[in-house]
Amino acid sequence: MPHHRRRLVLTFDAFGTLFTPREPIGQSYADAARRHGLSGFTNDQIASTFRDAFKQKQNKAPNYGKQVGMGPPQWWSNVIHATFSPFNPSSILPPKLVSDLLHRFGSSEGYRLYEDVAPMFEELRRAKQLCAVEAAAPELTIGVITNSDDRVPSVLSSLGLEVSPRRYGLMVDSLDTHSDMEDDIDFVVMSYDVGDEKPSRDVFDAAKQLVRFNWGNPEQKDRFIHIGDDLEKDFEGAERAGWESVLLDRDGIHKVHGSQKSRALSVIRNLRELIPYLRIDQQGG
Repeated sequence: MPHHRRRLVLTFDAFGTLFTPREPIGQSYADAARRHGLSGFTNDQIASTFRDAFKQKQNKAPNYGKQVGMGPPQWWSNVIHATFSPFNPSSILPPKLVSDLLHRFGSSEGYRLYEDVAPMFEELRRAKQLCAVEAAAPELTIGVITNSDDRVPSVLSSLGLEVSPRRYGLMVDSLDTHSDMEDDIDFVVMSYDVGDEKPSRDVFDAAKQLVRFNWGNPEQKDRFIHIGDDLEKDFEGAERAGWESVLLDRDGIHKVHGSQKSRALSVIRNLRELIPYLRIDQQGG
């Protein structure tokens, strides 16, 4: 039987963990609307109506419309219309407002990386290279697991990260011309593709399925660790799925209790705190 090296699979949440809006959502939406000739509202009012619209549409058409057969562009268009409807009696928005907002929040125009993200990925690149040549080290695979529609890979790419075309729901049999060493992120799992959202175990199981399909290691030899900023969706969801989990708590508001895995971090304030932890794993500890 062929010998399989242990694989260390690190996955990250996206929004709130790797990137965040460049400006408050209310400000971005309100400024865009003003550029298209709408008025009669404050940034705070738009922030409030956006929150209400987002919650209403998620309740009516969960998972960005997936559960009712709706595509994300139409779902977001409905959110945008509902956000401005209290200030727009005609219910007719300027023709390009929706497309402008969809474009903005599908790229670096609307988002920025947190300051600790780029240094962490620089270290992960070095770790991946070391793991590739050190026989005693586990193979390192980096993924993203996010409650999102299909714009996340393009957002991450526009923010300067190298993102593999691998994603759940697109089982590519061969990537012969593609080198994993070129990637910061080896795969992406989005809730829209899975059909369910974190903290559902199905989302984490989808990531394991994707890893097995693309890299073929027996599951029992792999170690899965998920890092995210949401206590319920990321930390507790991953633990219930049998993963190790790390809560990213940049503001220091959470206290985590319960079972902790050997040597596993439970709460970190900065993604750089993962770096010494990774160095232990590189040495096969």
